[in-house]
This record gives sequence, structure tokens and C-alpha cells, in this order.
Amino acid sequence: MTSQTQNSIPEIFNRKTIKHNHFKFNKLYKQIANELAERIKETNINFEYALELNSKTLSTGTQIENTKLVKNLYRTIIHSQTKNTLINFYSDEEFLPIKNNSLDLVYSVLGLNTVNDIPGTFRQIYNALKSNGLFIAAFWGAGTLSPLAEGLAYADEKILGGLYQRIFPFCDIKTMGSLLQRAGFTMPMADQEKIVKSYKNISNLFTDIRSFNECNNLNSRPKTFTPKSIFKEAEIYLKDNYSNNIEFFIPYNIIFITGWKN
Repeated sequence: MTSQTQNSIPEIFNRKTIKHNHFKFNKLYKQIANELAERIKETNINFEYALELNSKTLSTGTQIENTKLVKNLYRTIIHSQTKNTLINFYSDEEFLPIKNNSLDLVYSVLGLNTVNDIPGTFRQIYNALKSNGLFIAAFWGAGTLSPLAEGLAYADEKILGGLYQRIFPFCDIKTMGSLLQRAGFTMPMADQEKIVKSYKNISNLFTDIRSFNECNNLNSRPKTFTPKSIFKEAEIYLKDNYSNNIEFFIPYNIIFITGWKN
């Protein structure tokens, strides 16, 4: 990839701010990882060499290994502030140091959401796979956290008199399928599952979001301190518009993508 090509890619996310010291293995993440493991199991194919991109927890790999279909599993992570025992080597998902035609399976559980160059990453994964190799991944889909985005926008407009990008953009299912095909994958598939969670207050919601090790690492994010009144006003909005008078409801849309290499 030339520097000219690199410079043409919009730098939506500041990938230097990605950290992995806040992750907690919550129930929703476990549910998503279980679903991905089941999809791998359904192939009934033995994978000699598998790679997990941007691994967040050893438990994900354990679920994949429990399928009894993976012989050798390796994990990558981009970087971390603390000593990390999750990984076999550090790697930026946008610049994979993987030999062509060397892997039988590449997968990711919510580990590619903040990649700037998704088409380029998909192509590198395709090149790294052997013939008949499988790529499978889970992404946050469009509509995830939409009530929270509405609430924060309402609060920003009311209190600060403007709009700020506080939640990063999520993937579109049709686009993901097209990008798989563009990268060269055969039998590209993309489907979406919706999971709705309830919260008593906005603080619990933010705790849940942080437990995924998700934060606002947009380059366009507000750089100034956000007053607490924004979050209080957003909570009022959520309780007024998405509540049963006890809890408010937040959707999480998960896109699963699958592609094979001929």
C-alpha cells in the first residue's frame, strides 16, 4: 500500500487511543461470542491454523477451541497500556503482518469496529487465508445505541446549543456484505441479530458500554469537558421516550459476516 493510498483513507478513528485495560466479560459479549463459535461449529471443518483479531479476552478463544475444530489458535491485539497475556503478538488490524495463504480461519468478536480501512483489512484477511479458508466476524450494526445517540443530541442542542458526535458510526449490513464480495470472498453472507437491554439509569448504561472496552475514539469527538448536565438531560430524554416507567431500553444490533476463499 503506497503512502498516497494510505492518505486517501479517512481517519475517522484515532487508533492510538485504543486500550484494553477496561474490558469485562459481560453477558452480551459472551452471547455474541457463543453465537460466533456455534457458526464455526456448524461448518464441521477442521481448521489447523486460526487467528483471532483484536482479542479482548481469553474466554473467546476458549469458546472457539471448545468447538474441537481448531488445532492451533493465535491472538492479536493492537496495543495496551498494561502487560497483556491475551495475545501471541501485537498487530494493527489495518497492517497485518501475516504471510499470504497461511491461515485456515480468521475471526473477530467486535474487534474490528474502529478500523478506518475496512476494505483494506478485509483484503489482507483474504490474502492471509489458504484456499477454502473462512473469515467470520461480529460487528456492531446500525441502530445500536440509537436512543442514547438521540438523547445526547437532544441534550447537546438544549444545553450547549449545538450537536456533537459522541457515538461512533456503526456498520450497515448491506455495505458489509458488499465489502466482503469486493475483497474477493465467495459466498459472502451478512445477517443481523437485535438484542435489547434495559437500564435503570444512564450511569449503568455507560458502565456497560465501557465493559466492552468501547469508548469515543473519533477524531471528531468533542475535546472539551462535557458537563454532567448533558448526561442528566439525556437520561430524562431516555426515560421520557424509551421507558416503561421503571427502566429504559437500548438496542444492540449485531452483524455477523461470513466469507470463504476459493
